Amino acid sequence: MKPLRTLALMALLGGWTGPAAAGELDDLVRQVQQSQAREAQADQDRKARFLADKNQQQKLLKDTQAALAQAEAEGKALREAFAANEARIKAMGLELKTKGGELNQLFGTVREFSGKFKSDLAESLISAQYPGRAAALEPLVLGKEIPGLTQLEGLWLGVLQEMNESGKVVAYTGLFTDAAGGERTGTIRRIGPFTAVAGGKYLRYVPDYGKLVEPQRQPERDSLALATNLEHADGGPVLAAVDPSRGVLLDLAAQVPQGLGWLPKSLRGLLNNEVDLVIFGVLLLASVWALAVAVERWLFFKRVDVAAYPKASVLQTELTRHMTVIGTVAANAPYVGLLGTVLGIMMTFHRMGTEKSSMDVHSIMLGLSTALKATAIGLLVAIPCVVLNNALRRRIRELMAAHEVRHG
Repeated sequence: MKPLRTLALMALLGGWTGPAAAGELDDLVRQVQQSQAREAQADQDRKARFLADKNQQQKLLKDTQAALAQAEAEGKALREAFAANEARIKAMGLELKTKGGELNQLFGTVREFSGKFKSDLAESLISAQYPGRAAALEPLVLGKEIPGLTQLEGLWLGVLQEMNESGKVVAYTGLFTDAAGGERTGTIRRIGPFTAVAGGKYLRYVPDYGKLVEPQRQPERDSLALATNLEHADGGPVLAAVDPSRGVLLDLAAQVPQGLGWLPKSLRGLLNNEVDLVIFGVLLLASVWALAVAVERWLFFKRVDVAAYPKASVLQTELTRHMTVIGTVAANAPYVGLLGTVLGIMMTFHRMGTEKSSMDVHSIMLGLSTALKATAIGLLVAIPCVVLNNALRRRIRELMAAHEVRHG
C-alpha cells in the first residue's frame, strides 16, 4: 500500500506524465541541484566578502579615529594660536592707536606750520624771484594723508631758502610792471624780503598777481636817490632804504607830494597832497585874519570913549568895523574844510582807479583819514571864531547901552 500512496502523491504533485516525462524530471532535479550548488557558492562568496569587508571596516574605523584625534589636536592648537593672535592684535592695535595719535599730532603741527609759512611765502618779496613756492605747499596744507619724507624735505628746504635769501642783497633779471601798466624785463635789485628797485624806482610786490609793480607815486627825491645808490652799487657798502614793513612805509612815503619837499617832516605827514596844502593854507590865513581883527577890536573897545560920539549910529559904525570878517570866517570855515574833504576823497578814489593793484587797503584808509582832517581843521577854526564873534558883539551891546544911558 505504501508504494501506491507514494506514487499517488507524486501524481498529485507533478501530474502523471508517464514514462515519457522521466527524462525531464531528471533534468529538473539536476537543475535544482545545480541551482542549490550555485546558491551555496554565492553564500560562501558573500560570507567571505563579509569577513573581508569586516576586517577592512575595522581598519577604516581605526584610521578614521586616528584622523579624528589628529584633527582634534590640530583644532586645539589652532584655537590656542587664534587666541594668542587675537591678544597680539589687540596689543598691536593699542600700540598703533598710541603711535598714530602722536603721528597725527605731528601731522597737525606740520600742516599748521605749512599754512602759516605758505601765507608768508605768498606775501614775500622773494617770491617774485622764485615763483610757485607757495603753490608747492598746497598738498601739505590741504592734504588729508600723512605727508611723506619728500614733502617734509621740501618744506625744510623752503624754510632754509627763505632764511638764506632774507639775508642777501641780490641782482637778477626779472619781469615787472611799470607805472604805465606795461610789462618790462630788467635788472632788479632786492634787499632781502624788504626792498626792490629797478630803473631808479621802487617796486612793490603784489601777492594777488605774484608780480612786482612800479607804483605811480614814488617817494621824494631823497628816497629815490637811495634807490639809485642801490642800483649802482658795485659790491661795497652803500646807503639804501630798507622797508621792514614790506611796503607800508613805502606807501606812506609815496603819499608825500613831490612839491612839499621844502616843508618840515612834521608837516609832511599832515599835508599829503597839494589840495590839503591849499585848504589848510586858506584856513590858516582865515584864522590869523580873524584873530588879528578880534585883537584889534578888543583893544579898540578898551580905549573907546562913548562920550566922544554924540550920535549912536556913528558909534555903532565904529564898533562894528571889520566884525564881518570874524563872522564870515566862523560861518565858512567848516565849508572850506568840507570842500577839502570832498576833494581828498575824490583824489583817493582817483588813485584807486589809476594805480589798480598797487594800492592796498592801508593807503586807501590813509587817504580817507587825511581827507577828513580838512573838515576837522575847518571846525577848529570856526569854533573859536564863533566864540570871539559872540564875545565881541556882547561888548558892542554893552558899549551901545552905556552910550544910550549917557546921551539918553
